[in-house]
Amino acid sequence: MSVRFRIEELQAICGGEWDVSATVGEIVGITDDSRVVCEGNLFVCLVGELSDGHKYVLNAARSGAKCVLVERDLGDEALSALRELGCGCLRVADSFRAYHLLAREWRRKFVRLPIVGITGSSGKTSTKEMIASVLEVKYPGGVLKTEGNTNNFFGVPRNLFRLSDETRCAVIEMGSNKPGEIDRLAWMVEPTTGIVCNIGPAHLEFFGDLEGVASEKGDLLARTDFDSCVAVPGDCVGLEILRNHAGARQVVTFGTGANCDVRCEYLGVCPGGYGLRLHDVAGGDSIELVWSLGGEHQAVNASGAAAIGLMFGMTLEDIAVGLRRCTLPGSRMKVEEVEGRHWVNDAYNANPDSMRASITWFMEISSGNRVLVLGDMLEMGEGASCDHRQLLEWVGSVSEDARIVTVGPLFGEHASAFGCEHYANSDDAREALLPSLDEDSWILLKGSNGIGLYKIFPGNA
Repeated sequence: MSVRFRIEELQAICGGEWDVSATVGEIVGITDDSRVVCEGNLFVCLVGELSDGHKYVLNAARSGAKCVLVERDLGDEALSALRELGCGCLRVADSFRAYHLLAREWRRKFVRLPIVGITGSSGKTSTKEMIASVLEVKYPGGVLKTEGNTNNFFGVPRNLFRLSDETRCAVIEMGSNKPGEIDRLAWMVEPTTGIVCNIGPAHLEFFGDLEGVASEKGDLLARTDFDSCVAVPGDCVGLEILRNHAGARQVVTFGTGANCDVRCEYLGVCPGGYGLRLHDVAGGDSIELVWSLGGEHQAVNASGAAAIGLMFGMTLEDIAVGLRRCTLPGSRMKVEEVEGRHWVNDAYNANPDSMRASITWFMEISSGNRVLVLGDMLEMGEGASCDHRQLLEWVGSVSEDARIVTVGPLFGEHASAFGCEHYANSDDAREALLPSLDEDSWILLKGSNGIGLYKIFPGNA
């Protein structure tokens, strides 16, 4: 089922003026990527940091677009060409705003559809996969989830446009690095329930402190149905801020704490994977399972997924079925063997909490020649230097036998004081590191994506 809007609906939803009148009928499908335009589509010209959709208007029209949505005058020559191609042009004040209005309007066509909104400082994508896997047990073949980590102003509407009559439940991830972004995304999604995975020191450059992070993430809870249940971490800084944002909604807490409503215990490595015990405190029920995801942080994420499953009326037994089936996208938390060396490429994002979680898990599963390759944690704000120093101090206490390699200027301020091997950038690190690795080495790559540690992984240069 493709997105469909009548031509006359477009202006009613988005506002604006027709620079080129569109023929009567409807648009079928909406895209902001001119490379995938199909016959009858609406092509939305979005302006990003690296691209401007207005450059591709005529390409989209030649590919069959029925209408283009723009935010500036294209000029007489381009408008004339659009008329000749039979492609309408609707000019609005803000194409992003119009794109989001269309996404919200499409979402509203599915009035009774349950949608779980997800946000948090880290672990969003992992938790999204767990929740989707759990709900798939209840709605076989009917769960739509965010593709990858497409959780921003571009990605969220793209995922909403995938809703169809076959969708029985949706799990939509929302991310932010600046104040106000979660509120705008949740306004668009209109989730029926929501979960905040955790509150941690991510993007402090923009949020200021953990209370600022909690307030931003809490905006998701305030956008859920007024009579809904929402899930929040029971052990986090900013718990009361989250409760305040939830208002009169029922709040279910999850985590390792004794006071959590859904409590988890991480049992460590065991035959066949990793052990996990979940407790539904209110229901007086517990279950123990073996699954494929290691680390206490993943156990906490699983308790959040269990909390959502319980809200949907599922039993712990069925929730455990979904968790056992869960796998993570891409290379997240996966061990890959290349030429006798064991690699863990977890270099998509980083903050102090996610760094500690990955390193703790890596030290648990690895042995022999361990190499920790740590890249700078970006957007940490005024305390960035202190955060990097404290992390290296902690790393030294938990990995005395490991070779510690740091990459980037922030770690560079402290590397020598802690005896670390340091490189200015990932290219230099790759050149020095790869020839020096023993055949039985275990290597962890962990850092912010902007540092580019992925280049060090064999074959990624």
